[in-house]
This record gives sequence, structure tokens and C-alpha cells, in this order.
Amino acid sequence: MKLSMVSVPHTHDHLRALKQVGVDYIVHYNMQDLPESLDELQLIRDQYSQFGLAWKVAESGPAVDQIVLGKAGAAAQIERYKRVVENLGKVGVDVIVYNFMPQVSGDAMVVRTSFDARTRGGARTSRFRVTDLTAETLRHTEMAISRDQMWDNLERFLRSVLPVAEAAGVRLAIHPDDPPMSPLCGLERIMDREDSFVRLFSISSSPANALTFCVGCFAELGSDVLALLERFRERIACVHLRNIAGMPHDFIETFPDEGDLDLVAVVRKLHEINFSGYLRSDHAPQLDTDRKAELDGYGTQGHLFAIGYLRGLIQATAPRFLLSNTGV
Repeated sequence: MKLSMVSVPHTHDHLRALKQVGVDYIVHYNMQDLPESLDELQLIRDQYSQFGLAWKVAESGPAVDQIVLGKAGAAAQIERYKRVVENLGKVGVDVIVYNFMPQVSGDAMVVRTSFDARTRGGARTSRFRVTDLTAETLRHTEMAISRDQMWDNLERFLRSVLPVAEAAGVRLAIHPDDPPMSPLCGLERIMDREDSFVRLFSISSSPANALTFCVGCFAELGSDVLALLERFRERIACVHLRNIAGMPHDFIETFPDEGDLDLVAVVRKLHEINFSGYLRSDHAPQLDTDRKAELDGYGTQGHLFAIGYLRGLIQATAPRFLLSNTGV
């Protein structure tokens, strides 16, 4: 498996630090949109390569907001998506991580009810508790559509874009809804249960129709994470690794070495299924040494700890390590 990470904040010091702690593959994380032109995408790739980081994963782009809710701009957005996918393939990107969540509370899609919960040593982290949903959390300006309409929108999108992605050598790896609840904030969500992914994969058998296996989201769902890794093994292009404590309707995000999930078993299972895709740290608590202005869940110091922990897990659970330490 390939250890990767997002660059947040996007500074030279941060990029150098990622390389220094053993990251080789960069995840370009853009909550707005990706440029369409090949020249601009090559510039992004070349900026990362200066630091010895290979750009292989694009997250949260190109934009799909019109597509998700079937708005007037959906057709044009699909055509633009196809052009961007083609050019991403040309610059060497292997995977696009996308989601199909409608936006709530401004431009947010991931819903949390607090970003000031506390975990080990008083580190600040995020929490979701359904009983704490307020009018502000529920705020959005979108027109609600039915679950069936949203599935039609997703199928139309995939049938149009997947042939282009397959030809470009790019996998479209959908991310589960976070949290996996529907309806949420008055809007339907469709990637909110295990059967949703079975239905997704039935739309197309193309290898470009793939999954971002967010361990935290499937834990939020209350799923057997190890069984799902086995079930969807052929479809997993990326893994987001984080830990949580609590129940589906009331949880906090913890450090990777605490919480309810056995991440040692998770990484061991990834070795067992011969996962060779991209794995990254996801939503780390913020340490007191993190800059207060950094994006919630992406404090530099918290993630440096998480990356080191994941690197140790990958090495310690590798079959060659286990064999060498049993005298075989």
C-alpha cells in the first residue's frame, strides 16, 4: 500500500515535512474545483514533484454540486468533469476521490455538531451528536429531491464519465456520506448504508467505478469494517484511516491509537487482501502546538503523529515482518 497525505496547509515547509516523515504520494485536496487546462494541472504536478512527492490522488474535484441535485448546470458540469478527468490522466493522477453529498451550512458537506470536543490530553477534536443538531446546522438553501432522483443523477453521471475515466487510467473512488445518515439537515443522502455500495457497483463493472474506503465513516455506520474490506476488496482505490469513539448517532474523532476501532487489525486486513492503493491519515485531533487557524481535522502536528503511527502499522503488520519475527 502507498502512504499518502493531503497538503494542508499548502506551504513549502509543510510539503517538505510530509516527505521527511515518509510520505511519497500527495493528495491534492481542493474543496472548490480543479482547473481544466492541461498546463495548469501540469503546474500542480510539477510543484509537488519539487519536493519528491508524486501527485496521484485528487480529492473533492472536479465539482459535482449541480450534478448531485440535478440542477440546470448538471449537463455542463458533466462535460467539464470529463475534460478534467482526461487531463488528470495525462499528468499521472490515478484516483479521483469524490462524494455525492448535497451541501449544507454554506459549502460544507461533512456535518459535525462541535469542533471543540476533547480527547486524550485535552486535544481538540470534532463530534457529531444527532440530538445537538440546531437550526444553524440545518441551514441550507438547496431544494430537496427524492432518494430515487439522486440515484438517477448518480447513475447518469457515472454512465457518462466512467468510459472517459477508464480510457484515461483514472479511477473514480466514491466516498461514503459523513455521517452516513439520511435524511440529514432536510436533504437525502444515498451513500449512507452498506447496500448503497452494492447498488453503486452494479451500475458498472468498470474498474474505474471504485471506492474510497473511509474507515471512520463505516465505523460511524456501525459496520464490521474487516468484513467490508474483504467484501469490497476489488473496488477499493483509496483508504482514509481514522478512529472514532461512540455510537453512530453520537461519536467523536480520536487519535488513531485510541477509539473503538482496532486499526492494527484493519491494516493487517489490508495486507491480507493485497491492497496496493493509496492510504492516508484522516481527521486527526489538534494538538496544542498546532496553529489555531488550521483547518479542523487537519492540524499539522496531529497529522504528523498519525502518519508516523500509520507508517509503523504498515511495517509492523507486513507479512515479511511477521514471518521474520516468528523464525519462519
